[in-house]
Amino acid sequence: MEHIQLDETDYSILDMLKSNSKVRIHIIARKLGIPSSTVHHRIKKLEEKSIIKKWTIIPDPKKVGFNIKSFVLIFVDVTNLKRIGKTQKDIAEILKKIPNVENVDIITGEADLLVSIRAGDMQDFQNILLDKIQSIEGIVKTKTMISLNEFY
Repeated sequence: MEHIQLDETDYSILDMLKSNSKVRIHIIARKLGIPSSTVHHRIKKLEEKSIIKKWTIIPDPKKVGFNIKSFVLIFVDVTNLKRIGKTQKDIAEILKKIPNVENVDIITGEADLLVSIRAGDMQDFQNILLDKIQSIEGIVKTKTMISLNEFY
């Protein structure tokens, strides 16, 4: 993977965009004391080099009905995965396609994967966990942690 050299201005632009992706270029330029055309050019370069991977929104989960956030540690049977011709990455791809799954990471430690899930309520979460996640061949155990409070 190519390492891309960023300078202080690039990091400042990224920080402002992370805080508010709708911030106007001329506002960034004014705060940094550089021309708007320079900011525009740098943002385009950040996109071209895939440093900015995508532009998106983050809705307030509770306001759209997702009151439960959980993290599920997934344990897989590597021997069984090899037998069925799958890898941890294959399991991660399957998990990512499940509605309500926000994020899937392959991790180190006792568990193999970490899954972040948003659900409407505990019954909804239970259905996702039991019917969709634990039924995937190769998954042998899960361990759930419910988020009590989230800070942005």
